[in-house]
Amino acid sequence: MSLNEKITYLFLQILSLSIRILPRKLALWVGRNLGGFIRVFIPVRKKVAEFNVKKAFPHKSTIERNIIIKKMYHHFGMLMMDFLRSPNMSKKSLHKILKVDEDTKSLLDSKKGGIIMSAHLGNWELFLPAIGMDYSFSVVYQTQRNKGSDIFFQQARSFKHIQLIPRKGAKLALMRALKNGSFLGLASDQNAGKAGVKVNFFGKPSSIPKGAAHFHLKTHSPILVGFCILSDDYSYSLSLQEMDLGNLPTDNNEAIKVINQQFSHILEDIITKYPHQYFWFHKKWDKKMYSNIKQ
Repeated sequence: MSLNEKITYLFLQILSLSIRILPRKLALWVGRNLGGFIRVFIPVRKKVAEFNVKKAFPHKSTIERNIIIKKMYHHFGMLMMDFLRSPNMSKKSLHKILKVDEDTKSLLDSKKGGIIMSAHLGNWELFLPAIGMDYSFSVVYQTQRNKGSDIFFQQARSFKHIQLIPRKGAKLALMRALKNGSFLGLASDQNAGKAGVKVNFFGKPSSIPKGAAHFHLKTHSPILVGFCILSDDYSYSLSLQEMDLGNLPTDNNEAIKVINQQFSHILEDIITKYPHQYFWFHKKWDKKMYSNIKQ
């Protein structure tokens, strides 16, 4: 590592340790207020978020949409604190903040691996310890340019039974993991551009990754869809449901579209319930729609 990368790693370690020393409620208070500060003084991609919320909820008033945006910044400030607190998380400390319903536990126990589709909603990072504490779980991660931050993020995500797979050249490793009985976690909501498949998202065409559907068609692994939602008492609730994959089209391209459209509908429903917990900073639709947004 270069000197700058070493400083970055040391800074993140010290920051994480400082946050872990604080009681969790105090850390979340800091995060909520930090999110509010960023919304006002460092509003990177705020206009993109405002545009997205308006497109998704055109029937809502300007005041209602502004409240969603404000709560979203608070939400992700708190998630940042929980992520910084995650290194060395034990099963006991996890169970203090996470509730997994019995149907989800039974579903996971009944499968010998499978594909878990989720999205950037609630706390997707908590899937790693939640699943990895009891099951083999493989996830793709985006390598950071700064080696110091990359090493820190890998360490923060290193839990029992977790296999972190770099995005570059991940396909073969993911296929191998599925065939070996691992659960495979995929966040399937980012704009995939020309490489993705077009589905309707809040009534407008959006490109999302083909990955989960592709792996299902190759391995016949079940697809479970779920999210980890932050509750009013600051605990998390994780639930999964099995996707109905009966009567898929025989054409693979059409089958991929049907699977991803079904996921998109499920995602819309959960976003409608918890709009402030979705990461609206993504350019979800055709990038031409954002051409007039300057940030």
